Amino acid sequence: MLYRRINHVALLLNLLQVVIDACACLGGFAFAFWLYKDTRLLESLKAQEHVPHSEHYYFVAAAFTAIVLLSFAVKHLYQSRETGLMNMDEAVAVMQGLFFSFAVVITGTFFLPKTSTAPMSRLILGLGAFLGSVLLMAGRVLGYKLRRYLQARGHFFRRVIICGAGEAGRTIARKLLHSPKFHIRPVAFLDDDKAKQNTEVECLTGHQPIPVAGRVHQLDEAIQKYDAHEVWIAITRADQNTIIDIALAAGERGVPCRFVPNLYQIPLQSLTVETLGGVPLLSIKPRATVQKMPVVKRAFDVVFSAVVLFNPVTLILWPLIALLVRATSPGPAVFKQERVGQGGRVFTMYKFRTMHAYAPVYAKTPQHPLDARITPVGRWLRKLSIDELPQFWNVLRGDMSVVGPRPEMPQIVATYNSIQRQRLCVKPGITGIWQISADRKNPIHENIDYDLYYIEKQSFFLDLMIILSTGVYGARGV
Repeated sequence: MLYRRINHVALLLNLLQVVIDACACLGGFAFAFWLYKDTRLLESLKAQEHVPHSEHYYFVAAAFTAIVLLSFAVKHLYQSRETGLMNMDEAVAVMQGLFFSFAVVITGTFFLPKTSTAPMSRLILGLGAFLGSVLLMAGRVLGYKLRRYLQARGHFFRRVIICGAGEAGRTIARKLLHSPKFHIRPVAFLDDDKAKQNTEVECLTGHQPIPVAGRVHQLDEAIQKYDAHEVWIAITRADQNTIIDIALAAGERGVPCRFVPNLYQIPLQSLTVETLGGVPLLSIKPRATVQKMPVVKRAFDVVFSAVVLFNPVTLILWPLIALLVRATSPGPAVFKQERVGQGGRVFTMYKFRTMHAYAPVYAKTPQHPLDARITPVGRWLRKLSIDELPQFWNVLRGDMSVVGPRPEMPQIVATYNSIQRQRLCVKPGITGIWQISADRKNPIHENIDYDLYYIEKQSFFLDLMIILSTGVYGARGV
């Protein structure tokens, strides 16, 4: 009965998302036409004799909306499913669907019959599709926050107890919290480690820490206390008897039990699950090798970097920032440091100097804005990420890309294991998934899942999504 009720709520939320997406698309066209017809903002775009009637745009607006909804349905965006790290799979699918719908609608307008009284403006159509896309993405964010709100309060979510508060258990909990579409909420850990008793585990920033409710043999009490609906086993070193005992204890309470197999410290992004004749198999993906940069990605890097470096605003900022850095602390305005790039090649990376000149060049990166090594001006530069502007010169030179894994210092790369060295298969980037994640406060090489995910999934739309997200974080000063 519980699962049926939760599934009904999930279905209603998915239907609500369909309605929000449709209203956003139609609202974008309505707003565009209002800007054109009733305001002076687009005065220069208006026809001199005639203003087109809104009825002429109903068909195009409806077609754009229908294509968007259909493309989203084909990409399973209205289902409860895995959405990848930080919901990136869903975000990229949304951008692809919008781009495809926009291209179809704009192309289709060339085949529409022309009206003699008021020619249809493709500028209005383009603006309507753009505004509709912005509203739709805002609606998607609100839908995600609604699910997160319900998840945080336990409404319409299955409550799960995770046996094992180690790396595997924390990873599973973090993924569940990241993906509220699953309608599963981890409420407690059980672990036999004495050091973890009566502690709380912070799995994801913005969520309440999850308590370690006791030892594994106290499962029966924990199920009653937290009114748990499921038990998941994530003890990587558990023997067969322990697993059977947990499953039997859960079964006596009528609670389903799931088992997370031993990952042997292999990152989750390196594993795939498939079945052969009904037998589940875990497959380890082949190790990534050095990849040749796609022509489209390199062209985008060059154009984007040139625009950033040589636009009038940046050309004014460069000397002003350099003067501020030099005036507030002795030393050069630009900081240079050797980093390791694609294939292990060492290059010189440039940044505006944010620390005092006496600070060791290869010391640990400051983790707090009040670190004594950071200059007063440097705090603002780091907060707004302006200190990384000179790295676009590295992109133009071909040392780096706009999006990719962050380049590490040589002494850290020297300690890499075989899995971590896969970060060197692609060009390092100024920004990436790790930089817009809650784990950006942790060392780069300790969050290999983000880099492996990017190496496997990299595409133009994923890069665009990361750049847009980085812009939002930068504007918020995060």
